[in-house]
Amino acid sequence: MAILMATHAEVAHTEEFGIARRVPAVQTHQQASQQILPFVVRIIAFDPSGQSFGTGSYIGTYGEYGVILTNWHVVSDTNGLIHVHFPSGFSSFGAKIKRDKKWDLALVAISRPPQTIPALPIAQTPARQGDPLWIAGFGSGSYRMVGGQCVRYLALPPENPNDGSALLYEIIEVSVSARKGDSGGPILNQRGELAGVLFGSDMVQHTAGSYSGRVNRFLIEAQGEMARLPERPESLFATIEREGPLHSLRESRNTVPQTIEVQQRPDFSGASAPSFGARSSSRRYVSPMP
Repeated sequence: MAILMATHAEVAHTEEFGIARRVPAVQTHQQASQQILPFVVRIIAFDPSGQSFGTGSYIGTYGEYGVILTNWHVVSDTNGLIHVHFPSGFSSFGAKIKRDKKWDLALVAISRPPQTIPALPIAQTPARQGDPLWIAGFGSGSYRMVGGQCVRYLALPPENPNDGSALLYEIIEVSVSARKGDSGGPILNQRGELAGVLFGSDMVQHTAGSYSGRVNRFLIEAQGEMARLPERPESLFATIEREGPLHSLRESRNTVPQTIEVQQRPDFSGASAPSFGARSSSRRYVSPMP
């Protein structure tokens, strides 16, 4: 079986895992609507106290499975099945298969969607300061895609300040604010590629997320977990269902808008677009890289 994901150029064995087909450069509003919306999914994760909402990106297939990339904090508290809804109307149960708390990344396995749903390619070249970037997500329920620029790269504080470890400037900052519920959504470059996965906003004008290079390494590390999945998704979901709360896809579909509402069309000139947002992360960063 081959996992069809776009990976970094330095990855070995790309012949085995395959490279997702490229998406044409996004230049017009019509292209943005047609090429970006199908990749973005609404995630509903059930926990003992209720349910939480987030966003994810469809990045490929593995056998009979589809693979969703999102945030660790979107699915970390779930004790049962995750529900994943596509703008096309397709929906599936989901299961956590790989998590990285430090960089706030998670992979969710779903039933393989129809072939008409494409896979979002991952950028092989990191965005540079000043490059136009866009974020997309479902927020409180309505879809929105809004643009800004790459501001800078940040690093997480070292776990042990005295061990001499080098700081990893692998958090990309974008000059646009995300909404609560956009967490896990894609940060996109001009070519329609995933330049990062957003995990937090300052409520004013900036959004931060793990950049594409960190995402690529996370996907490489996930190959082992993917290989250990049961051959059929139904058997995986049945096992989780016995241990978690029962919620039907039909019930949760009622929380997803049937008609996608684009509140802010992307402006591909590179200028920042107005936005409003809510804090979705309390992470602390070290000083920006010079």
